[in-house]
Amino acid sequence: MKGLGAGGPPGGYGSNGGAFGSSAAFGSSISGGGVLGGVLSSVRKVEVTRELVCKGTISASVGIAMGIIASLIVNCTLVEISMSSFFSFYFGLLFVTVGSVILWRIQVTSKMASDISAGESDQPRKMQLQFFAALIIVSGILCFVLKKNWFVGLHPLIKVPLYTLLGISVAFALTFSLVDMVNYLLGFFQSAVAKPLVESKDQVNLVLFIALLMGGLFGFIFGILDVEDEVQYHVRLALLREQHLCYPIGAVLGGLAGLGNEILRQADEAKIRKLATEFDEEI
Repeated sequence: MKGLGAGGPPGGYGSNGGAFGSSAAFGSSISGGGVLGGVLSSVRKVEVTRELVCKGTISASVGIAMGIIASLIVNCTLVEISMSSFFSFYFGLLFVTVGSVILWRIQVTSKMASDISAGESDQPRKMQLQFFAALIIVSGILCFVLKKNWFVGLHPLIKVPLYTLLGISVAFALTFSLVDMVNYLLGFFQSAVAKPLVESKDQVNLVLFIALLMGGLFGFIFGILDVEDEVQYHVRLALLREQHLCYPIGAVLGGLAGLGNEILRQADEAKIRKLATEFDEEI
């Protein structure tokens, strides 16, 4: 069964279901307890080897860098959305487009899955993906109606939830696009049997859970500190002050995502090797 990128190159996004494909079962356990439980279960099963330590360190380092970059992108995006009508329109159009593409790909994947199996096991995953897609579209509509004179000066109790929603949408759209692009591009450099960096259900849930948590925290801090209420020549200082708080959060969450993803990847490979060994013994 192929994923959302069914037409992707061998070994990349779309082979073996893809990161957001029908076999990934995204959303079936995206709650915090389900994600952390899956990672902890894999930690207990994976043998600590030199390879795991080496690859885990590299993955955590890349995750830290990506977390810091995500912090910068999300915060700068929130500033531009708040203070520039052009960027408000641009990101509104981007969010609506990304959300619509996600909804379209959900429908395509569901139709492909229904042609193979008449089961309803994919329904919870489909509903949760539709929820996140609708969240992004709502954020896009919010950007279209956003005007500086209307948004600036609002009470934090009103602004914080709005910026939290925008932060979650930015992080989700960024992660969805990044995972999709990385897995697709890796298909051009890997063999037909090579696995994408993010493929399994637990890997997808971990990465997106961290991204949503990160985006929500960044948006919450942005609204609390009233960055958008500063006069224009003070915005840079306010943004730097906020980024000093967000960089450590992005680094920690990004490092955890990178390390957890590598542990889950090693656990899947160990499971495959075990099944192959049992099959060989039976033969």
